[in-house]
Amino acid sequence: MKITEKSGRESNHDYALRVIKENIENLELKPGSMISEQEIASNLSISRTPVHEALQELAKTRIVEILPQRGSLVSLIDMKLVDEACFIRANIESAVTEEVCEKAGPKDIDALEENIVLQEFYFKKQNYGKFMEFDNAFHRAMYQISDKMLCYYTVQLMNIHHNRFRTLSLQSSNANRIIKEHRSILEAIRKKDVKKTREEFLHHINRTHIDVAEVQAKYPSYFK
Repeated sequence: MKITEKSGRESNHDYALRVIKENIENLELKPGSMISEQEIASNLSISRTPVHEALQELAKTRIVEILPQRGSLVSLIDMKLVDEACFIRANIESAVTEEVCEKAGPKDIDALEENIVLQEFYFKKQNYGKFMEFDNAFHRAMYQISDKMLCYYTVQLMNIHHNRFRTLSLQSSNANRIIKEHRSILEAIRKKDVKKTREEFLHHINRTHIDVAEVQAKYPSYFK
């Protein structure tokens, strides 16, 4: 399990929630594995209570299962929940991206271009962890530019199901496709073509369905 430092503004609950969520998304905590509250609390140097509360919150999204008298289990990947997460994200983020067409200024465009260049750099280095970091940052920037950060935080809790699948997909297929799709979205934004931006974004999100068979064949034990 990877441990990151607690920020000065994070409560113990928020810290535990973030670290557990990140480790589920990046598959450090693998689908089907047990989670020890005491071990996580010790690693984070906090009490068990915020860890327990974080797991209870994650259980509401069905990414974690609470097993009476046994502990907590990282849920297997359920494609129905991945599809639901994609549905939520596609509807909210496509609307957000349309607003970006109207609101993005030259500095925003330059920042998105720089992000894609860094995606290309880490893809060539085969550093998929950093690649995913900038992939996520690209999408987060859309919410920032459109001033819809509350929507971003609302989407993220459910999006953990999609993010696990994205991590596996990245390890199974050519990440260069993702970069090309990001660049197509950016070019549509640069031209302020709202219709094209929406089309390119929905194509990007819906690519999940294309990768399902390949990913499931490579990691059958991770799926429900």
